Amino acid sequence: MPAKKRYQEKITTDNFIIHWFTNGPGNNYKKFRHLELIEKNGAREVILEPLTAIIFIHHNDPEEFKQNLQYLGYPEVARELDRRPRDENIRKGNFGEILASEYLRQKEGYLIPVYRLRYSQHSDASPPGDDVLAFKLDQQKGSKKEICIAEVKVRNRFSSEAVKEAYEKIDKSYSGLRPRPKSLLFVISILRKEKKDDIAEKLLNLLNRARGNPFNVRYIIFLITGNKPRNPFGAIESIEKPIRNLTAMNLTLNSLTELVNTVFERRINLK
Repeated sequence: MPAKKRYQEKITTDNFIIHWFTNGPGNNYKKFRHLELIEKNGAREVILEPLTAIIFIHHNDPEEFKQNLQYLGYPEVARELDRRPRDENIRKGNFGEILASEYLRQKEGYLIPVYRLRYSQHSDASPPGDDVLAFKLDQQKGSKKEICIAEVKVRNRFSSEAVKEAYEKIDKSYSGLRPRPKSLLFVISILRKEKKDDIAEKLLNLLNRARGNPFNVRYIIFLITGNKPRNPFGAIESIEKPIRNLTAMNLTLNSLTELVNTVFERRINLK
């Protein structure tokens, strides 16, 4: 009975993360914030449909997809129009980026202004730049606005080398002030094309320090593994002075490859 009651609320693409994960005990790291996510018992089955839908949405504009499908006139072409990748490694990387983005959007209230995976040159290739760029642009008076930069790693089995790679990429790529210019200009360019000029202006204003708009920069390493690591971020804890404002997050998903392939191959019902 309690399990049924838990899912009485309609689960959608805007809230499935809350229904899927809970916080675990985590490790007692001293030099950065650690957050362990744990899959709730029985949740995977009930979030599978919205998860599949959000995977599709991050890769495809649903309205454009429907229009193209209607124009071409036969359902068999849907697979060719669908930009969800078929390469297993690319799928896993994209899956991780989407989960990190949706956690930040649904759980922590960040804005994800652009679905960057829609704009990769080829569906079986990852676009260059930051894995995730998220923003808080409309903070209450007296609080700073914020940019969140996330580096994502997805592995069937935990590897400390993946953690080191993620940390080194963040550490080498940023001055602590702003994301890589190409990443931000890419976001702004897409916003202009999508006629979202108001958000584009807010991002430009946010980064223009000459206008006296101080902001926080937050860094996240988001690690997804198919097995549960005992000490996922020991490699970072051993660094004398890790970068500031770092949050290290890890999530264990059993049958990881099977789950990824399911949500990338499952048919979408476009209403």
